[in-house]
Amino acid sequence: MRISIIGLGLIGGSMGLALRNWAKTEEGQSANLELVGFDAKGKQKALADKMGIFHRYTNTPMDAVKDADIIIVATPVMAVRDTFEDIQNHLKPGAIVTDTCSTKRQVMAWAKELLPTTVSFVGGHPMAGKTASLEEADANLFKGCTYCLMAPVGVKEEAIETIGRLVTIFGANPYFMDAAEHDSYTAAISHMPFLAAAGLVNLVGTSSGWREMSRLASSGFQDTTRLAGGGVAMHLDICRTNSDSIIGWIDRYQKQLSELRELIEQAGLFDERGRPKPESLSEPAGLEQYLKEAAETRERWQASRQQVQLDERSAGVEMPSNKELRSNYTRMLFGSLFTRRKPGQDDPNNPPGSNPSDRK
Repeated sequence: MRISIIGLGLIGGSMGLALRNWAKTEEGQSANLELVGFDAKGKQKALADKMGIFHRYTNTPMDAVKDADIIIVATPVMAVRDTFEDIQNHLKPGAIVTDTCSTKRQVMAWAKELLPTTVSFVGGHPMAGKTASLEEADANLFKGCTYCLMAPVGVKEEAIETIGRLVTIFGANPYFMDAAEHDSYTAAISHMPFLAAAGLVNLVGTSSGWREMSRLASSGFQDTTRLAGGGVAMHLDICRTNSDSIIGWIDRYQKQLSELRELIEQAGLFDERGRPKPESLSEPAGLEQYLKEAAETRERWQASRQQVQLDERSAGVEMPSNKELRSNYTRMLFGSLFTRRKPGQDDPNNPPGSNPSDRK
């Protein structure tokens, strides 16, 4: 089996290392694995070679995909279209192509437009990562993480099962979902934290008092703004390919800030003797309740994450059966058809911001 990885950053390098480890197992040895790597930056290939990740490297993406059974495109999202154009006439019939980008609708559209019908495409996005550096590549990077998969309607079942099993080789848990659903939800829980941090830094950084404030800034400011310290190119690409979902969540965030402002204003009402006014104490949905709800929601989320991690450590990560993979895929295709959404509930096929009326 020949697996080619295009893009040798943290994700591509970590996948290569995980596959090299798998190749040492009984199952991996029977697959007779050959790993081929390519990166447009020569220094990345040199570093990957020094780290012993791949069996061989090529000078072009076209050579990288020649006779490959599986092709993993682990480039920045705005490089995907050019990559598809480069390789489209060099893929062998029956090959399976996947990607690792954090926005999916645009990538799925490019795949449909550019890749030949003789190959299968399954979109992917591992919910893991720490830096963009190949030096930080780790065979265990994906262990226990959720790995989102998007399969176009009509894709061969064999391709779905193959990529699903590849994900389990990485140690991750395959989770099939709709591309619009993915882009809406990741805009909220992945893209918005970075943008909110960037906004806060620019807010105080452009203040006339920043020089003095910066001397006072400590762990709270540092923790909240950590994400703003890097990933500019990646998040620029994300904003360009997922703008409607992100704008929708920004609009909703602005409404939350407006509500929070009103609650703070209400809580700060005092009489002439310096005592809180009755209206600032009797408001049932006041500031205290707002902050309590936020703390409790985060606590429940943390507890559920910890429980999942405990369950995985005790049970180990097992490869799902073909039946389980098909069931997961069926959930993606038909789940929303049999679920009546409550008013105001997020519609993955009409993500926040995609409807102009949402922004009024």
